[in-house]
Amino acid sequence: MVEPEETGKFKKYLEMEKNKINFNLEEYFQYVSDEVKDAHMKKIVTELRNYTMNGGKRVRPILIAIAYRMFGGAGDEIYRAAISIELSQSFFLIHDDIMDRSDLRRGFKSFHRKVEEMLGDIKDKEHMAEALAIVAGDLAVDYSFDALNRSKFPLDIKYMAMGELIEIIRTTGYGEGLDMFSSAGVKLRMNDLIRLHLRKTAKYTLEGPLVLGSYLAGRNENLHALRSYGNLVGLAFQLHDDVIGLFGTQEEIGKPPKSDVNEGKQTLLMIKAIEKSGEKDRKFIEKCLNSGDINDEDFEKLKNIVRDTGSYDYSRWLIEKFIESGKRYVDRIDGNMEQKQFLKWFADYLVSRKY
Repeated sequence: MVEPEETGKFKKYLEMEKNKINFNLEEYFQYVSDEVKDAHMKKIVTELRNYTMNGGKRVRPILIAIAYRMFGGAGDEIYRAAISIELSQSFFLIHDDIMDRSDLRRGFKSFHRKVEEMLGDIKDKEHMAEALAIVAGDLAVDYSFDALNRSKFPLDIKYMAMGELIEIIRTTGYGEGLDMFSSAGVKLRMNDLIRLHLRKTAKYTLEGPLVLGSYLAGRNENLHALRSYGNLVGLAFQLHDDVIGLFGTQEEIGKPPKSDVNEGKQTLLMIKAIEKSGEKDRKFIEKCLNSGDINDEDFEKLKNIVRDTGSYDYSRWLIEKFIESGKRYVDRIDGNMEQKQFLKWFADYLVSRKY
């Protein structure tokens, strides 16, 4: 168990690492902006820069750097490579907001809504904004590979890291597709949901970045423990995010609390509530998920059903179980003790938001 006095130290460390990541992101965006000659596309790249720099805890690139240090890596070149995962994050989020028809991201306008505002009076503006946002997402994923390629690591090491980045993006794409099917009404069992979360969230939030950092350090003998930690803590992170999405405030989640329900998301909270409800409440939950615009009264009733069926308590129990199991895998890692201790603290930190 991480001692309470270490929390302050680790939070300061996170802030220092975040600043280094932001510096390298700014430097990279300056490079690509200078490269763009067309005035219209320069505006899109500038908006992509603003979108990437607005908010975000930089969890993924920080984990790349953590794994790199844990296995003996030194120097600041790691940050040039680590921004690759943050650039791919922008790609996923831009496209995700189009698919989910989301107007907000991290408390700001989603990318396609910002572009729509930027376009002014133009024919078929909404479609044009979404199309340009798709282009920006395509650029972001290209930038992610380019940033990693431009880092000054040896070619054989970059080759291994590039393979992991490819796998991260491919696997997350499969997860995104499963998520869209679930929102369209394809019924998910708990095993289906776990598979979705492993692909859409755990792979590119924890597992992939840790493995990528290990490869950049020239190490590949701790992969099972790294992947197990990343998968378990990644699952806990997503389940916690779903709880926040239903019971949190707009300030906590950066978008309206009704968003997941309006998008028809089949979260564990909904799956278990349906499983434990009588016919009347089951039909009510399904009606809410299919409504597309739930009213305040029904939203409160839905939350009460989730509590009364024990679905909320089950999610909290499973989150804690995944976190504790994940932390046990840290002890199997043959690496620097300080970074290992950070990973144990970080597992708890990821699910520490209140609701």
